Amino acid sequence: MPLTLAKCGTLGGDIEMTATLTALANAYPNDEIILIGRNTGENPQDVGLPANVTNPWTEWQPELRNWLNAYQLNHPNLTVEEHLIVLNKIMQLTRRTFLSADAMIMWVGQHGTSNSPIPKVSDRSVLTKPQDAFTYYSGFLLRGINEWRDLDPWKNEPIFLNADPRNYLKMRDMKWPLRHPVLTQFQFSHRIKHERYGDPNKDTFMTWVKDKAIPYRVRENLGYTEDANVWTATVGNVYSRLELNALLPGTPSGDLLSFDDTWEGRDSFGVVINEARVIGIHPSKTRLTAMRDWIMPLRPSFVFGTWSKDSEQQLMDENPWYIPQGSLPWSKYAEVMHRVRCTFTTPSSGSGWATTKPWEAFGLGVVCFFHPEYDTQNSILDDADPKLSAWLRVKNSAMLRDRVLHLSTPAGRADWQMLVHLQREHFERNIGITGDTPTFMKMIDDRLNGAK
Repeated sequence: MPLTLAKCGTLGGDIEMTATLTALANAYPNDEIILIGRNTGENPQDVGLPANVTNPWTEWQPELRNWLNAYQLNHPNLTVEEHLIVLNKIMQLTRRTFLSADAMIMWVGQHGTSNSPIPKVSDRSVLTKPQDAFTYYSGFLLRGINEWRDLDPWKNEPIFLNADPRNYLKMRDMKWPLRHPVLTQFQFSHRIKHERYGDPNKDTFMTWVKDKAIPYRVRENLGYTEDANVWTATVGNVYSRLELNALLPGTPSGDLLSFDDTWEGRDSFGVVINEARVIGIHPSKTRLTAMRDWIMPLRPSFVFGTWSKDSEQQLMDENPWYIPQGSLPWSKYAEVMHRVRCTFTTPSSGSGWATTKPWEAFGLGVVCFFHPEYDTQNSILDDADPKLSAWLRVKNSAMLRDRVLHLSTPAGRADWQMLVHLQREHFERNIGITGDTPTFMKMIDDRLNGAK
């Protein structure tokens, strides 16, 4: 986790963790917030984080690095035995902190079905061999959660936050099922397996099945293997408007937003868009298709983003005027977006999830149109003025073209002004300027108060 904007990448997700951390620290000034996950290692106050944030990795990281060097374990492709040795060392560093926690909030990042060596489901005598990175960054977190939950599996349950459709919970390392849903940007559920580490505990399992405090969707789908060493359950994922986390006032990135409703002197259209993954995604939902069929026909005044060389070449071959402009630093985002009246948002990794992109435009004063496959549950605009949904949700590329062109003519100026102000009002209500506490913060607070 990067603790400063300077160390954040340009692909859209890095700033969210630090922004959420800042918002939580500001919301709970009397609580100590300890950074248990691996991070860039700075003293929190030296990089502008609130006084109640502490970072034990300022000491743990040098100790871990020296230990890995001393035992010659700082090499790629660790053996299963080396994975276990490294995991045990990290647990020695972190265990006491895990067990002393009153509550845990976990940001879900990349992980695998096994993040440390665990018995295979099909052959309990053989241990899995995870990727090295999973042991270093994920495995110890899951082991720490397991030990913390063993103290009281009903009370001690992490609050999981997931802002990426690729990172839905898939780890079998997690010993206990979840009674509460993951806070996400899309409503869905899926199955997951739970390794029991030689603790089948069928009596406890039946308690879970019968406990009315556990949501029916969890109880209904609980199951286990014949020896009960692997449980199965359902993970619920609930829309929480988490995509707003990086835009809240007082966060490092939110403070860089500035509203401007000046119509004069702007170009009609521009986008900031990264390519995103294409494996397993229908061609109609890839961002390359969106670029070719929706964006390029409008001759955008700028296209910033990170793209593969092959995709860039395709776009340049088809559009001789197009010159790739590379990624855009967040510090320049507001300045660049204020150069245009309209922009466009497309599906993320082929999903129908809500993302931060429209909210950024709403906050800045840029009309943001929605691809038909974007935010398919209508989560962003469901509680907005109906005029926004009627205008921003376009059915095809011709409708997008006509509306962008209209809003850049004198005859469309009043419509543009109306839209940017309705967008801004919706934005302010949801980040807490004129409305209630942001949804995801309220949902976290409800869980924390329940935990206490």
